[in-house]
Amino acid sequence: MKNFHEQVADYTTKYKLLESGDRVLLGCSGGIDSMVLLHYLKTNEAALAVTVEAVHVNHMLRGEEADEDRQFTEATCKQWGIPCYSRDIPIPDILATSGGNKQQVCRQERYSYFEEMMSETDASKFATAHHADDQLETILMSGLRGTLQTGSFGMPSSRPFGNGKLVRPLLAVTKQEIAAYATANAVPFREDPSNAENLYTRNRIRKNVVPVLKDENADVSKQFVELSQSLQEDQRFLTELAQEKLDLLVSLDEQEIKLSAERFRSHASALQKRMVLLLLNYLYVGEQVIVPRQLAEQVQEMMQSSSGTVFLHLPQKYMMIRQYDHVLFSRRDMESAPQESSLPITGEWSVAVKGFRYKLVPVQNFAETPDINSWYLSGEDEPRLQLRSRLPGDRIRLPGMSHSKKVARLMIDEKIPSLLRRDWPVITDSEGEVLLVPGLRPSQRISRFLRPEDKWVLVEQKCEDRASEL
Repeated sequence: MKNFHEQVADYTTKYKLLESGDRVLLGCSGGIDSMVLLHYLKTNEAALAVTVEAVHVNHMLRGEEADEDRQFTEATCKQWGIPCYSRDIPIPDILATSGGNKQQVCRQERYSYFEEMMSETDASKFATAHHADDQLETILMSGLRGTLQTGSFGMPSSRPFGNGKLVRPLLAVTKQEIAAYATANAVPFREDPSNAENLYTRNRIRKNVVPVLKDENADVSKQFVELSQSLQEDQRFLTELAQEKLDLLVSLDEQEIKLSAERFRSHASALQKRMVLLLLNYLYVGEQVIVPRQLAEQVQEMMQSSSGTVFLHLPQKYMMIRQYDHVLFSRRDMESAPQESSLPITGEWSVAVKGFRYKLVPVQNFAETPDINSWYLSGEDEPRLQLRSRLPGDRIRLPGMSHSKKVARLMIDEKIPSLLRRDWPVITDSEGEVLLVPGLRPSQRISRFLRPEDKWVLVEQKCEDRASEL
């Protein structure tokens, strides 16, 4: 079995984490992991042909203990002949002023300082002391949160950072091996009491879950590191392929993206998922927007048809509109855009909309009365009709016409005042095709008169005129 030095050296060489001439800046908390990595890099500085420097952040959350961590790190670095840069960041004051999640704010402020120091020191690599057990915990946490599909399946061994790269040489070894190295080489370190608290999910996984997995397989952490590397390579390949395919599909125009739904869904589902994320990256370039998995799935689902007109509101006032095969992603004035509103039409009367209410009944249960209007529909299964606000691009196929007509044009022809057009409702089927523009015209799909194939009746009744529920 390879020793600590051999494992780290092999891993570093295999993934090209360190190169001759690198100036390495190491994030050093004073804990055992970072102190071991600092000792390893300094001991092998000549063999690796690199120079090593340290950077420390005091989050000012633990009073004297945190101050002592800084003093310890600075003193040890001085003893070992390693330049050390430190900063006190008043996290309590930042939280009091701006709020936010404590851990996220700490990480954001810490890495912002690290990036600043990379620039100041002209470092080419920034090293962290994440190890194999950290990788296992990270993957388990992603699984619990449901983010494995959209994430990178654990921490990468390296990634772009500042004016260089962030690298993780200790992913090759476990916490136990790090502790053994510290003992064998008399490496001093500080203990952070917060690592033992059950307040954080990671700590609970570390204390309660990881030991059980290691009882089953002592090498589980390293096996997850290998699995992570393999899946990350697959992810990079598929993402690059998705990018190539997407570049052939999209048309970019300032803040708008256009593409064909049919051409999009001609690609494998694995590529579609990645193309959606790339599409949204195009849309939100330069903006800090978190895209939930459910939203990405909705976008992909809307591309699976070229029938009718459907729309989806996206973060930061963006909208996705699919009008038949044409898909548009655009930022629109939300005050003038239709609001996302939709009501199902069932066997019970709907709420009042523009002074009318609607229901859907089987032909055999329908009886005409003077106070209603009725339209007949075909289909064995119950149609899934929706009463919703009109959308830009909505079209209707009128009786006697071979081509569909824009609902907006219909309303102009019917001399509907412009102020009323935006909020005018439409009734659509499950594919988003417009069947009826209430008060104006029906489509050729429905009829005032019963036909042999008709099984259902859309019933409209005038009721007390009150504010629209749409």
